[in-house]
Amino acid sequence: MHVTAPSTTGITTSGDAPQQASTKDHDASSQKTAVEQPPPGPRDTVETCGYPPIEDPVDPARILTPRDLRNQRIIFLGIIILINICMTVTAFFGKKSKLIFVTILFIKSKDFLSAILSPLGMMATAIYHKFRPPKEVSQLWILSLIPAYSESEEQIVKTIYSLRDNGVEPHRQVMVVILDGKPRDVRSHMTRVVSGFERPYVSLKWKKGCLRVLAGFMMDVPVIVIEKVKNAGKKDSLILCHDLFNYARDNSPLYTKLLRKEIWEDILPALTEGEKFNGFDMVFCTDADSTIYKGAVALLANAIARDKNAIAACGLVLVELEPGEEMAGAIRKYAEPVTGYMVISHQVQYLGTDRRLTYSMLSQGKHLRTLFVPDAVSETVAPQSIAHYLSQRRRWGSNAYFNNYFYLAGEKMIPLTRIAATIEVVRLSMVYYRVLNTILFIKSLTHHASIMKLMPMLIIGQVPSVWFFCSILLESELRKLWGMSGVTASSAPPAGAPATTETETVTAPPTNDELSAAERGEITPPKPVYAGPDQRRDRVPSRAPSTEGYDIE
Repeated sequence: MHVTAPSTTGITTSGDAPQQASTKDHDASSQKTAVEQPPPGPRDTVETCGYPPIEDPVDPARILTPRDLRNQRIIFLGIIILINICMTVTAFFGKKSKLIFVTILFIKSKDFLSAILSPLGMMATAIYHKFRPPKEVSQLWILSLIPAYSESEEQIVKTIYSLRDNGVEPHRQVMVVILDGKPRDVRSHMTRVVSGFERPYVSLKWKKGCLRVLAGFMMDVPVIVIEKVKNAGKKDSLILCHDLFNYARDNSPLYTKLLRKEIWEDILPALTEGEKFNGFDMVFCTDADSTIYKGAVALLANAIARDKNAIAACGLVLVELEPGEEMAGAIRKYAEPVTGYMVISHQVQYLGTDRRLTYSMLSQGKHLRTLFVPDAVSETVAPQSIAHYLSQRRRWGSNAYFNNYFYLAGEKMIPLTRIAATIEVVRLSMVYYRVLNTILFIKSLTHHASIMKLMPMLIIGQVPSVWFFCSILLESELRKLWGMSGVTASSAPPAGAPATTETETVTAPPTNDELSAAERGEITPPKPVYAGPDQRRDRVPSRAPSTEGYDIE
């Protein structure tokens, strides 16, 4: 899930922009750069923007009463407990039954088969690339999304410069920071502000809100900052980003469509002026507290570009491809609540996470697939307390469990995906029985255990662990993590961050030679005719961002 400049991944702009503000008065104590402000416009606020008023939106999700919610939980937990009790009774009274062995074999089958297929796939890929080297990838435009909630201003700025210095050539990127209800003073780090205004919007949970949009440059980095005045969640940020910069979905709110039109007609041309920009090819998403290792973005982008059926690639970060209108349908599905009358309908109505987004993308066609790029590495901040760790695990576990129902019963899933999801649902549903079975297994080792009878269980259960340790030796990045290559993960060179984000270090302001010609205001070519995202020559025309035909309710 996303250019002649002297820096690593800078983007040159051109046009009749005023010159870069002088940095001679750089304040060393605060490390802030003088910001070149645009003149205030007549449409900078919600009241003066000219957007039509709308009625309060209605949430289409099922509204459950406390009684409905209680009954759903009782029924669901009752089924889970009943399954575990039945398996426990079978374990105690059917010791000679093959049912227990078959059940354990089924639960472990996915891990076991993965441990067999993974090395075979690695060998096949290595042989294929030896005789057919990967083809060159032409320049792509990447939208780098940084959703932020609790991250500090310094972390956000560090991430922006880290992505700039990530080595994305020959690709180019525009960065979008979405602040979710906690304002940060990103403006003070900008060297030139192109535009700034407020606009109304409707959140994912059908609540009216306000967006503060700021666009400009941080040195040579084009940045768009979108601040949600009220917190609406990370899933809302992801959907808002795709609605504004990806292919348009047909059920996005009116205010989002109007803001999309403004951004594509006014802001993006100013940020990419002088470049061959006709729209974004990919969306790269990372958290503001993550450190992206150098080259990770290019590795992910190249992997997707070389596979025409790939819709997403991940290492420890996510890149989403926009392969035509599939992403519009994916985001439409991702944004919709589950309204079917199922016992788990409440729990899954607004599930977020990358799992649900990945399902929404894969469900657009059986020919689509995701890729894993092990060399694309990032580091994220670990939980800082037991409470934080337990909360994270509870959230991840719940999302992992309920999202598997989508892969199991969702539309356009290939049989292999449905089988894998079924195994996961069964495995997680029988968690209590599995604990008991482990206790019984340990007890049997102290009594009448036979090594020949235990051998099949040991092979099935331990082959995945053996493959895990083998993969540490095979993958260079994993060897670094365990300190087996002379360095550790902490000493691996992540993409550089600017010294201006560290208050203890004072660096000289950039010289005139380090700025692009457009940032110095030395060139003024004619303003190019801008086609917008849906008039790209290499794609089927989609929905143009126009106000015509909108139904205002």
